[in-house]
Amino acid sequence: MNMKLGKMALMTGVAAITMTVGAQAANAADNVISAADLPLVLAQNVPPPAGGGIGNGELAARVQALEDALASRDERARSDRTRLSTLEQQYNYASLTYDNGRPTFQTGDGRFTMSLRTRFQTDFAGFSQDTQPASFGGPRDLATGLGVRRAYFGIEGKAYNDFAYEFRLNLGGSGVEGIELSKAVVHYIGIPNWHFSMGILEPAFMLENTTSSGNLMFLERPETVNIGSDVFGGGDARRGIEVGYAKADVFRSGDALNATVYFTGGKSHSAAGHGNNGDEQTQILGRFGYRLWSDGPSNLAVGTSLAHVFNSGTDAGGGTPTINLQDRPQIRVDGTRLVSTGGINAQTADMMAFDLAGNYQNFYLGGEWSQFTLDRRCGLPTVTFNGGSCAGQLFTATADNPTFEGFYVHASWILTGETKPYTVAALNNEIGGFQQPVPSRPFSLAGDSWGAWELVARYSDIDLDWNPRRVASTTQLAGIVGGRERIIDLGVNWYMNRNVKLQIHNSFVKVSKGTAALPSRDSQDLNIVGVRLQFAN
Repeated sequence: MNMKLGKMALMTGVAAITMTVGAQAANAADNVISAADLPLVLAQNVPPPAGGGIGNGELAARVQALEDALASRDERARSDRTRLSTLEQQYNYASLTYDNGRPTFQTGDGRFTMSLRTRFQTDFAGFSQDTQPASFGGPRDLATGLGVRRAYFGIEGKAYNDFAYEFRLNLGGSGVEGIELSKAVVHYIGIPNWHFSMGILEPAFMLENTTSSGNLMFLERPETVNIGSDVFGGGDARRGIEVGYAKADVFRSGDALNATVYFTGGKSHSAAGHGNNGDEQTQILGRFGYRLWSDGPSNLAVGTSLAHVFNSGTDAGGGTPTINLQDRPQIRVDGTRLVSTGGINAQTADMMAFDLAGNYQNFYLGGEWSQFTLDRRCGLPTVTFNGGSCAGQLFTATADNPTFEGFYVHASWILTGETKPYTVAALNNEIGGFQQPVPSRPFSLAGDSWGAWELVARYSDIDLDWNPRRVASTTQLAGIVGGRERIIDLGVNWYMNRNVKLQIHNSFVKVSKGTAALPSRDSQDLNIVGVRLQFAN
């Protein structure tokens, strides 16, 4: 019995020792895992065991680091996919902005834009004229009333960044409202500082035409500018091509250079100059401007404008090329022209103008002088010449060169302290000129602000007489009695905000006109009160 119990105790002890050793071996096997037993990604990042292997804690840390790296990589991939998808969605997505009362649509990539433009001007004019004697041959009763001077509706923008476009209709007019194609032009702007344009243009020709009609200090431009633009290829709605260059800081800091050349034909809304037996009305013209100095708010600039008429076109009767220098008294409610040379038998002509303008803070002063020279011809082939420079000449030979001159000086004082900005470059006709002020405090009764107020004054003088008392052997060589007109214009401009403007002006007009025998017969003095309300964006 004792012997049996001893054997059992021995066997129990051996079993216990065996189980203990087996458990220790199993634990050691769990702590040593070969790289072959791991996935490929883990196997590449687990070094071979050294010494007695690595512990569970270190292995867990390494696995966690790998899982974090994989999660970060997946997050970046998802972010890239989201960003790419957003760009793809926005590529054809048009956004709408509304700045300065101007709605503008733009694609997500910014390469295409389209802005809606409007400009509306309604004018009132009151004429005061003295009673004239029975011999008076001029207008006695100019029509007081209202008129829609301009009513522009159009779009403008860019395409593929390198091209810009403008399209505009005008529903207003000088006494007669109707639909007129005022602008339709495509610009190439892919070369820095240059632009190339073709279509229905608005040439920036002469100083006052570097300011758009929406930014004018006065109700109308002076006569010498209107005549120069109308006869020599400028003015609104002109068919043509344009090449322009504009750049600031060319030779030194603060200066600016602009040069624009045009080749133009007739007006888009007129058939004048397209008659039988003659060529289309054609001109070449250009303006060079240079800002001499600027400190930011203040500027000083000079400019010159030159033009040549290749062919004045043909009139409606017989195909005779004619040129007529004429203009209204700086108001359009009544369309009567107080000075006019009448049709002059001239196919070619030249003009030149020089301007100087500058502002010192809120005070502005500028002026321009211009001269027009026509190549008057001998006349029709049916006329027999018996003297003068046409004796023995062809009827198309140049007989003489009637020359006319005009100038103006104008000034502005902005009472509320704003300044006139100088535009170095633009795709419209605002190139190298001074624009209207931007009110620093737009009008609002609630905000107790009154916009910007400006006092303006201008003296203009145009002389369309040439040898008025000369006695010649033929009508074609007679002196020209177009008349002389001098106007003093005093006014106040109220810029309620960037879009709405009210102008009240009074013009003192003196007209000297008559005939060769009675040079003062049709002279008169008159007073014109003009008011304009404008909205423009």
